[in-house]
Amino acid sequence: MIRDGYNFDYFKWLRGVREEEAQEKHISAVVPSGKPVAPETGNLPNTSDRRNGCVNVAPAVMTKPAPICRLNHKARGETPEIRLRRRLMKASDAFDEFQESRVRDAVYGYLGAVFEIVEHYRLRRRTKSLLRRAFKFADLPFAKNADPFTAIIRCTCDQRADNKTISKWARALRYVANRKKPRTSLKTFIKKMGGINACAARYARYFGRGS
Repeated sequence: MIRDGYNFDYFKWLRGVREEEAQEKHISAVVPSGKPVAPETGNLPNTSDRRNGCVNVAPAVMTKPAPICRLNHKARGETPEIRLRRRLMKASDAFDEFQESRVRDAVYGYLGAVFEIVEHYRLRRRTKSLLRRAFKFADLPFAKNADPFTAIIRCTCDQRADNKTISKWARALRYVANRKKPRTSLKTFIKKMGGINACAARYARYFGRGS
C-alpha cells in the first residue's frame, strides 16, 4: 500500500488476497491425512506477512508420549519387619531348593542368602533388631548374644540342619565376612579357599578363641 501510494487499488488487492486464500485451502485439502498441515494465514495483519505466511508459520507441535508408570519396589506403608520377613522367607526357600536339589553346589545359594541378610543389617548397625525379629519369625526363644550367622541359619533351616552343620556353615560365613573382597562372589571365594570345611577351619585357626 505504501509503495503504490495514491494509485493503490483496494479491490484489486482484496481479489488477490482471496485468490491466495483459495489456493492455500486447495493445497491443504490434498495433503495426506496424518501429516502436519500448515495453518491458514487468513489472520495475518498485512500483505507482507500474508505473502510470507507459509514460511514463517511455526512447526507443528509434536505430542510427547505418555510417561511410563514405574512401580515402587518399596510398597508404601511397608514396615522394616515386613521387609525382613520377606528376606527370611527368601532364605528359607533357598534352603528348600538346596534340600531338594542333587547339585553339589546348591548350598551356595542358601549360604549367599544368609550372608546377604546378615551383612545388610550389620552395615546399618541393626544386628540386635535383626536377631530379635529373626527369632520371632522362627518362633524361637530370643538370644541377644547369638552369633548373627548362626541365628539366621537356625531361623531359616526349619530345624532340618543339625548343630554341627549349622556351626560349620556359620564359621565359614564369618571367615568370608572377614576376608572376602566386595566384588568377589561368595561361591567363588569359598571355592578358592578350598571349600566350606576349609573356610570353617581357617576361621577357627585365625579368628577363633586362643588364636
